[in-house]
Amino acid sequence: MAANPQKKKANNIRTTENQHQTVALSEPIKNNYLFPALLALLSIFLYANTFGHDYVLDDAVAVLNNQFVQQGFAGIGDILKVDFWHFSNLTLGYYRPLSIITFAIEHQFFGNNSHVSHIVNVLFYSAGSFMLGLLLQQIFSKQHRAIPFFIALLFVTHPAHTEVVANIKSRDELMSFLGVVSVLYLLLKWNETSKRIFLYIGLAVFYLALLSKETAIPTLLLFPACLYFFRQKSIAQCVWASMPLLLPLIVFYIQKNAVIGEVPDFSFDEMNNYPYTEAKFTSSMSLFAHCLWVLLFPLRLVYDYSYNAIPAGSWTDPVTLLGFGLFAGLIFLTIKGIQQRSIWGFALGFFFVTFVPAIAFVWIRGGIMAERFLFAATLGFSIALVFGLLKAFTVEAIPTSTEVNPTNSWQHYVMDVRMLAAVCLIAGLYSFKTIDRNRAWKDNVTLFFTDIKHNPGSAQNNRHCGHEMLEKAIAETKDSVKRMEYFNESMFYLRRAVQINPRFGESWTDMGRAYTNVMLIPDSAIYFYRMAIKHNPGSATAHSNLGVIYEIIGRNELASYYYNRASFINPTFADSREKAARLRQRTGVDVSNYPGGEDPRLPGAKQQTPSVNLTVPR
Repeated sequence: MAANPQKKKANNIRTTENQHQTVALSEPIKNNYLFPALLALLSIFLYANTFGHDYVLDDAVAVLNNQFVQQGFAGIGDILKVDFWHFSNLTLGYYRPLSIITFAIEHQFFGNNSHVSHIVNVLFYSAGSFMLGLLLQQIFSKQHRAIPFFIALLFVTHPAHTEVVANIKSRDELMSFLGVVSVLYLLLKWNETSKRIFLYIGLAVFYLALLSKETAIPTLLLFPACLYFFRQKSIAQCVWASMPLLLPLIVFYIQKNAVIGEVPDFSFDEMNNYPYTEAKFTSSMSLFAHCLWVLLFPLRLVYDYSYNAIPAGSWTDPVTLLGFGLFAGLIFLTIKGIQQRSIWGFALGFFFVTFVPAIAFVWIRGGIMAERFLFAATLGFSIALVFGLLKAFTVEAIPTSTEVNPTNSWQHYVMDVRMLAAVCLIAGLYSFKTIDRNRAWKDNVTLFFTDIKHNPGSAQNNRHCGHEMLEKAIAETKDSVKRMEYFNESMFYLRRAVQINPRFGESWTDMGRAYTNVMLIPDSAIYFYRMAIKHNPGSATAHSNLGVIYEIIGRNELASYYYNRASFINPTFADSREKAARLRQRTGVDVSNYPGGEDPRLPGAKQQTPSVNLTVPR
């Protein structure tokens, strides 16, 4: 029987399509700058409503209270010589000078202008989105042309990024991420072309990324992973190709140790910042489940996860058991995916490599989590989500026409309509939530009082609300009725904070300030400051403030002792040194040892109990 001409023609068309598919999936494509540019513009659109925002949270410490930043260009040399939290009276061993230097440069030209800083943050995010688009094209050069764009689209729009982009201080995270994706792109270009210029530039960028934030360190694993999964290199080849990255890493650590040296062992609010010390592993599993929920359904985002926003986990807690099961299951799939060199192995591996340091902070030290810890890990999640949708819809990367040039035709970016609709729907919902969440980051009052609705169990969130109301009470000098309204609201939140966490030194300190600067009741102020010191002996501020109240009531020896003690705890605390010098000049008193008995910082010291009700009213 003669063959059907139409059937024969259709078979020829399918054969030609398969040939084009083979070419499209086996030949690396040249960079297409249109999609990365669209991602960069989308990033600006999503966060444009942050341009008018004020300084929030630690922005003041990083910019306004940083004396070196306030010097502009003249302070850059000193910025390179100190810990990130140098002017917050803490030494935590964080060496991240590059983002602080950008603040100094901004100050040189624009002064203290939060609007400019927010614009610069968004531009860094936009640049990171652009480089991410280029990187994904390199990594997935053998996949359908739309896949890199879909992955980057879900990453760029994810609402969990609002904490990083809308918080000026978190520019260190933005710069680190920009550095990481740029390094991976440059090193892949070096691997493909053998042009050493890409290697040299990549190593320089890696060093700058490390100076931005230590989250750039996973690059040491991410680059060989790219070679292993997408360039079919052996493990030995991957390791050898990654060796040059050790040079900037070694230089960074030598520089860091020379600048910071040994970190003092002064704990600061252990219970609040390290709430899981008695249930580290189970709590890390509980938090793991919570983080996956945030990635999947980013509906209720909050800026604070310290004590007791998420209670400690236990083996009787269903969330902990769920987290453990998910963690073990995903680790198993990751190992299996690595063995098979599958996309799933890369996606999960990327997620774990960038997120495990955050979980380890809980697992090893009992520390807290934050949404910023999910920033880079969201990329691994986005890769898994896109390929999960491909599998669900059984979509294949097949050109739509036999006349297509496989290397540059727009038709190679056409994807199955179900896939396109799903990605656009998710990205649209993400975008709506991102723009809405940005509004909460307008200023401290807006952020704190927005999040307390969803985060009433957080001691820190309550303390922040109380602190803001206290500042309003102190600043209100004309309307005594309004002043007392602010005072009462402040005490409501501060009392609730210490009910949640009785060892919360900063809340006790703020209550002492309330009874010093708004209502001067010395015995109450002394009690609160002593409680702050009892639970937070490393607080120079509480010691200095206690010295102030003793000076007010004429107890000059005690005032001198606490000023000097504050200077001993933090030698860079200029305020306590100035007060001690002024008291010494006025009275001749200079006391280094606690006068007349037992130091109240130690157990057994007698405390004055004021007539202040600590019960939170309903």
